[in-house]
Amino acid sequence: MSAWFVIVLAGLVCYLLRVAPVATDRLRLPDGLDDTFSLVAPAAFSALAATSLATPVLAEPTVAVAVPTLLAATVSVLAVIRTGRPYAAMLAGLPVYWLAALLAA
Repeated sequence: MSAWFVIVLAGLVCYLLRVAPVATDRLRLPDGLDDTFSLVAPAAFSALAATSLATPVLAEPTVAVAVPTLLAATVSVLAVIRTGRPYAAMLAGLPVYWLAALLAA
């Protein structure tokens, strides 16, 4: 089996898995499982955000790196809790990070 065959086959399977729920009305997931799928995107984004926050701090554990990161993360979480809107994390956290990084440098 060649590498190209495996790549094409994997692509086809992924495509079919994405198209199947749209293409047929017979495929219905249980309500509990369907509700769980709504949490996949926030969980994946949280994992990516946690990794990108932790990597610089673990690579260079200094106050100049850790304080802006932790301050921005705290402000982002508080903004989302207060507003209930995910984009509030970026609107509040990024300016705080930029300002704190500028002052820490």
